[in-house]
Amino acid sequence: MKYKNNVHMAKLLVFCFTLFFSGLVGAQSVEELDRRNGFKDIKMTSQITDYEGLEFKKEIDSDIFPKVYQYVRKKGFYDTIGGIKVFDLEVNTYDSAIYEIRIVTEKNPNLYKALKKNFGQPEYDYRGDKYYWKTDNLRLSYDSHSKTKIEMVYFSYLMTAKLKEDKKQVVEDIADDF
Repeated sequence: MKYKNNVHMAKLLVFCFTLFFSGLVGAQSVEELDRRNGFKDIKMTSQITDYEGLEFKKEIDSDIFPKVYQYVRKKGFYDTIGGIKVFDLEVNTYDSAIYEIRIVTEKNPNLYKALKKNFGQPEYDYRGDKYYWKTDNLRLSYDSHSKTKIEMVYFSYLMTAKLKEDKKQVVEDIADDF
């Protein structure tokens, strides 16, 4: 009798370990967000001139960055994510480098499932009432835009660090000029 219980216990342990490790192998983590570093071929902190599918729209005011230029997708570029329609794509730059990408898509539960598959379980911002994935370099938020649309926003923390360095350099230049 003890032998049968030990065999069953061993089988149960092997089954549990198999489930546990297969879950680890199939699931991605937030590090995948850093590896991808942006949306499709648009990479955070890269130069806006690297992308033929984007065109200048306007200069915008920003609480964080001075002289922000906004770019939008050209007709025929970045129209879908898989089969999900993209309604709007805006790319904001500071010093010609991309620091923010905003994508508005149709509401589709498969989009959220795909994000979870790629980046793991998101965190929830109760104050902002949205889901997000965050690394030391960037953040991707996922939020309702309207009843029928979803908004995703990539934001680069590396560019805020660059802005701080630029501001320090301005102060240094002024101090050196005395």
